[in-house]
Amino acid sequence: MTETNDNQELQTRKINLSYEHFQSGIARYSPHEKELLEWLWGYAHQALNNSADRLAMAVGCDYKVLLNIFNGKTECIPEGFIAAFERLKKRSTPESVLIQTPVTRRIEEALNYARDYHALVTIVGPTGRSKTSTVMDWQIRNNHGKARYVRCPSGCTRRTLATTLSQSFGIGSISQRSNTLEMRLMNALSPRNTLIIDEAGHLMPRRSGGGTLAVELIRDLHDCCGCGVVLVFTDVYVDEMRNGNMKDYFEQFVGRIKFERRIPAKVFKDEVRAVVASFRPNPPEKLVDEAWKIAAAGDGKLRTLFEDLQRAAEFARINSLELDVKALKLSADWRKSGGVWDDVE
Repeated sequence: MTETNDNQELQTRKINLSYEHFQSGIARYSPHEKELLEWLWGYAHQALNNSADRLAMAVGCDYKVLLNIFNGKTECIPEGFIAAFERLKKRSTPESVLIQTPVTRRIEEALNYARDYHALVTIVGPTGRSKTSTVMDWQIRNNHGKARYVRCPSGCTRRTLATTLSQSFGIGSISQRSNTLEMRLMNALSPRNTLIIDEAGHLMPRRSGGGTLAVELIRDLHDCCGCGVVLVFTDVYVDEMRNGNMKDYFEQFVGRIKFERRIPAKVFKDEVRAVVASFRPNPPEKLVDEAWKIAAAGDGKLRTLFEDLQRAAEFARINSLELDVKALKLSADWRKSGGVWDDVE
């Protein structure tokens, strides 16, 4: 085999063990060891894309050794491996890099509620309001082995949702019947887990009578497994569930929602101040005011502001200047113009 082929194999080799065998294999270990291995398994399947070789490289050992540990074939896990797992977990679970704002703190409250009370929770708000960045940051800090984050693709069917969730657990889905796949997923979940479903509006059918609904699977998993569930919506979808043509159908599902966090469309000045302060500590009020105008004006809201601030900060750095109102205005004007084509006559 050539070196190129070796490299290709390194990039594509997947963890060749079912989640059921993993659960059975780690049952013999101590509670602390099982906790670490559950985190490692979740980290491998969510952060490392189920790559056996990337996992082995991250731990610093041969994959076959890890496979024996996962299978429960190791009589006693050596102390060196436990230490290696703990170092990787610490290294891969940094302090939050999320900019803390009044909105991100309230989103985290909803996530904590779902985790602590095994509740069905919704986070609802317009785009650009830090929903996705907050839930992804929270998921990383709340144990890859327990919390699972998935994003629903457009037109998500029940089968697609079951497949996406199964892949996040390392449950094989190829050639599996839908009912078998769902049963394996239910066996994997427990009250210890929290499912975060982003773009949950894509679970909604486009028309009445559109077949078995993906949202029903969420209800079944929550009811049967007792896991916490967080659904992240844009405003229009939840309003459709409550008031649309299918509101009677969704009545039981809506009744299960125990905590709903509504994010207002209005951008708060304290949010903007926190974002600007991440680029320039103790920012002058004129700079905060200009940033607030940008965040309030566009559909992207804080996302657009953050991108403008990144460009403005880079401009200031290159020119040995301090980030100020002028630099931010230049950045926003460049974006609105679609970029400058100075090199085209």
